[in-house]
Amino acid sequence: MDDVVRSTFSSTMAFLPGELSRMPLSRWNESVLRYFFCRLLSNAYPDVKQFVECDRIDLVLHRAGEKAFVEFKFYLHPRKFDPYTGDWSGFKGGPGLRNLAEFRRAVDHLHGRNPMQGLSKYVVLVYVDPVDGSSPGNSYSVHYDDYRHSDEKIALDLLESGGPIESGEDRLQARLFAVR
Repeated sequence: MDDVVRSTFSSTMAFLPGELSRMPLSRWNESVLRYFFCRLLSNAYPDVKQFVECDRIDLVLHRAGEKAFVEFKFYLHPRKFDPYTGDWSGFKGGPGLRNLAEFRRAVDHLHGRNPMQGLSKYVVLVYVDPVDGSSPGNSYSVHYDDYRHSDEKIALDLLESGGPIESGEDRLQARLFAVR
């Protein structure tokens, strides 16, 4: 299943620049990313069964005796807009210890799933920072460019990296991790 997840991650990363020219990142979320991943996977691997939101796992894949659990994490500086004027009025939330703790919990949760023969576990991490580098100390890149998991009993292997992809005012980067 490793080849399926890796090639779909690569295909998704190759697909994103064209899609970002049509739809700005301010309108994206984790579900949008997962949709493109699933769509590209089904085109390339029609024999792989996909189960979305399956027992608190974002995506479960089955093919013959192989299974894969895939978690998606999508972080960006969400922009606030005035509902009456449509004017941009700053950011809501953003990078910080809460996001980092959420990511760690997702890795721990995936790792804690019962192991079995033919099962692989993955995390697709996508994070977006402003291109201009504003607030460099408060960027997702600070937390995730060289991420090391805090629990040494959990092996988090970086399999692939994607990006950076620049889109307007944003720079998107992605990581595919195997959780062991």
